[in-house]
Amino acid sequence: MPDPTATFDDFENLRVEVRDHVAHVTLDQPEQRNAMSPEMGAEIQSLVPRLNAAPDLRVVVFRGAGKAFSAGGNLDRLEEDALSGNSGEKKGQGIGGGRSFYSMFLSIRDLAMPTIAAINGHAIGAGFCFALGADLRVVHEKALLGMTFVRLGIHPGMAATWNLPRLVGPAAAADLLFTGRLVGAEEALRLGIAARIAGDDFDAVVDEMAEQIATAAPVAVRAVKQTLRGTYERSIDEAIGIEADEQARTFTTRDALEGIRAIKEKRSPSFENR
Repeated sequence: MPDPTATFDDFENLRVEVRDHVAHVTLDQPEQRNAMSPEMGAEIQSLVPRLNAAPDLRVVVFRGAGKAFSAGGNLDRLEEDALSGNSGEKKGQGIGGGRSFYSMFLSIRDLAMPTIAAINGHAIGAGFCFALGADLRVVHEKALLGMTFVRLGIHPGMAATWNLPRLVGPAAAADLLFTGRLVGAEEALRLGIAARIAGDDFDAVVDEMAEQIATAAPVAVRAVKQTLRGTYERSIDEAIGIEADEQARTFTTRDALEGIRAIKEKRSPSFENR
């Protein structure tokens, strides 16, 4: 596969590296603990269609540079907005930046391939919300996660009240949202926020998960992502119908034939994304 990293070298707030069908996207403002800004959000939003257009890309991993995943909103900008009485909606900045600010970061939900938030350090407030926008989360054993909005005197944003209840249930979500308390990796795993947790082997665990997805049949994996996305809006009969349609469609792919032959021949499959 040609190395497409040269096409992703024009960002100031992100670093993007592609290897072995996996894009590794790093929030790259470590001196600010990767606090979220309109500039960073704009770069993420512009990156999404470019990743979708990469023909051989199968997984996207997001992480933070330095010790934090993301500290959330920029406190200096939030203080400026609070002093001026400006929610940031018109300026499109800060956690109070409203729909335009949220949509930039949550555009990662528009990625066609599975996404992993590699939470290498603390993910706080909007930073936690951004991580919830990914399909899966791996949490470092020393990381803390928290919906700390009410601790700042503001209402949660960035789909916090939509994503979190669907992930952990309404009671656990209310606990985290009402109190703004921080949770560690073990509790995140127990609640279902984290798919896996890791310590010194964090990078290896993230890479293993990405590899397991990347070596599965891409057409089928992308179809599963879309099916899962509508789970809460469908009845079981509707789900069965969609599954039947997608299974029939994927049965016609070359990858399905390869997968069946690989099992019969007792070897690992080599999928071609077609």
